Amino acid sequence: MVNHMSSIGFEADTQEEFQRAAEYAYEHGQRIETPKGAYIRLEAGGGAELWLQLDREQSVVGLNPHFGGASATTVNLTAEIAREGESELDGSFHGWANPQTDLPEDGMFPFVFDVPDRDLHGEFVLPAHRKVQLAAFAHELDIYDNEEAFARKQEEESPDQIKFAPESFMPTGLFGDEGAEPRAEALFAGKVLRGGWIRNDASGQFFYWMLVQTLGCEIDVVADKRLVGEREVPEGAIVQGTFWLSGRLLEHE
Repeated sequence: MVNHMSSIGFEADTQEEFQRAAEYAYEHGQRIETPKGAYIRLEAGGGAELWLQLDREQSVVGLNPHFGGASATTVNLTAEIAREGESELDGSFHGWANPQTDLPEDGMFPFVFDVPDRDLHGEFVLPAHRKVQLAAFAHELDIYDNEEAFARKQEEESPDQIKFAPESFMPTGLFGDEGAEPRAEALFAGKVLRGGWIRNDASGQFFYWMLVQTLGCEIDVVADKRLVGEREVPEGAIVQGTFWLSGRLLEHE
């Protein structure tokens, strides 16, 4: 089954497999102390990462995947999101991509992303412009060789519906019922700038990575091999899908 772990080459279809991945991270990762406990960061090769969480009593309370890629997008962070049931070491932000001014809601589009290492960054005043390395983990993925193929498929399947541009972004995680917690999810399309197969050294499994130009920013896209098949995705191809968004805050601008 495709999941966030399998998107970077970890086998985690069952609770036992997920636990084995957590144990591997605990044994082989780098420990990073924080005010609220500790992270253990496992770098599994090619950008694949696991962030294991330990609370103040040194008990494991969470495990989040991330992909450390080539993207760097300026985001106007406007709010921090705390979800019921999450650990103190989890984190999420609402922000606007690629802002042009200091206005609170300026940017190409709003969205939410989860942060695997929130407790490393301490407190800071919002709104704030920060560079973010943003990774999108594919839930569903369609691949088109070029813009013409992308446009043709939309015309064939829904001639009377609104068409997506080849670089478009919809923050579907913000579309829930009133009062629903925002989710780090999006539907977007974009142009592949480069990419290729990556081997996860911890599991020996392969996954696919692409640097994708979407509306106003670049995003690192990772996908389970079952979503890509045996192919290589050519430069200039258009990809569209639904994704979970994970981001790491980079240095201050």
